[in-house]
Amino acid sequence: MEYSRLLAGISYINSFSQIAVARAVNQTLTLRNWLIGAYIIEYEQNGVDRAAYGTQLIETLAKDLKKRGIAGFALSNLRNFRQFALAYPHLAEEAILPKLISFARLVPTEIRQTVSGELRSEPAEVSVDAIEISFAELLLFPSLQGRAQNEPPLLWQDAAYYQKLFATVSWSHLLELCRISDRLKRAFYELEAVKSNWSLREMKRQMNNMLYERIGLSKDKAAVLTLTQQGQLVDSPQTLIRDPYILEFLGLAERPVYTETDLEQALIDHLQEFMQELGRDFCFVERQFRMTVESEHHFLDLLFYHRALQCLIAIDLKLGKFKHDYAGQMNFYLNYLRENVAYPYENPPVGIILCAERDAETVRYATAGLDNQLFVSRYLIALPSEATLKQWLREEQERLSEPKEQS
Repeated sequence: MEYSRLLAGISYINSFSQIAVARAVNQTLTLRNWLIGAYIIEYEQNGVDRAAYGTQLIETLAKDLKKRGIAGFALSNLRNFRQFALAYPHLAEEAILPKLISFARLVPTEIRQTVSGELRSEPAEVSVDAIEISFAELLLFPSLQGRAQNEPPLLWQDAAYYQKLFATVSWSHLLELCRISDRLKRAFYELEAVKSNWSLREMKRQMNNMLYERIGLSKDKAAVLTLTQQGQLVDSPQTLIRDPYILEFLGLAERPVYTETDLEQALIDHLQEFMQELGRDFCFVERQFRMTVESEHHFLDLLFYHRALQCLIAIDLKLGKFKHDYAGQMNFYLNYLRENVAYPYENPPVGIILCAERDAETVRYATAGLDNQLFVSRYLIALPSEATLKQWLREEQERLSEPKEQS
């Protein structure tokens, strides 16, 4: 073995170990935070002397913990722990919490007594400072269990799911997630954060840009049902395409005039951010992909491959409003890709035309009757207000429901 390999090997092992330790610490702290929050909630509901502290409970608790020299339990942290437990009451269930405790290795292996067995033992008369709380006692949260029964979990949210969630995302991720009151919406972002390995910054961006609404789950009832029952989205082009695509990271908003080439170059310069906006499983193939027919060259702006759909994704960039001839051009590209580029085992290519504006009727007439799957989506180079985006999405959903009502 050469010295350089020895040095590299030790460096790799050290880095790998640090990552493993960091993940283990994160899992333990996440579960600790939930337990503390759950314990506070339980005391608020069933504490014998809770009336003496009233609404000042958390403030008093923060001060007393500080007096004991216990760091990390400031007022804001304790409130966050409580909110975390309220958002995830199903962790209190007997089929989940003990497995999470064991998963985080909070309980010594020599502890073998059952929860009920430990709690049947008579507590000794000791001072407050000498009180010892067993882990078994911390596993009983009737208030949260009652809350969980009133709000049944999604069918796939079991101990294994929460183990995966805690092992993948950080406490900071979970703190953002627990602020989402809609449980299906929160579960969507949980799944996307795990599958796409989102950083905290990227997850916040997707939440602020209303990814859940933009994917249009309400337009595909099968996708909603599958997400509810199985914890995954239906993999189809319809659920893959977003509208609009938010491209504020390009920095083009300050420029009064730009061309399609400028837009394409900006997307290449920010390829990582663009692929995150497109969604998981996209693989970049080529820019300005050339297609030659009868000695005439044609160029597709961007070509990607989607692993889950197992097909090529052609993206054509257009400034301004959608025109009907754009659909014919994209259909030409898709026919060429299907016959000359795609492998026999792959699914037919999918086309996305990105425009600044589009008229629904023009899109419908331009794409009707085409054999290829072709979609027209809008892009925004500046982030709109939440109210504007919500209104846009509401109008789009109402328009999409009209043909169904007339049929």
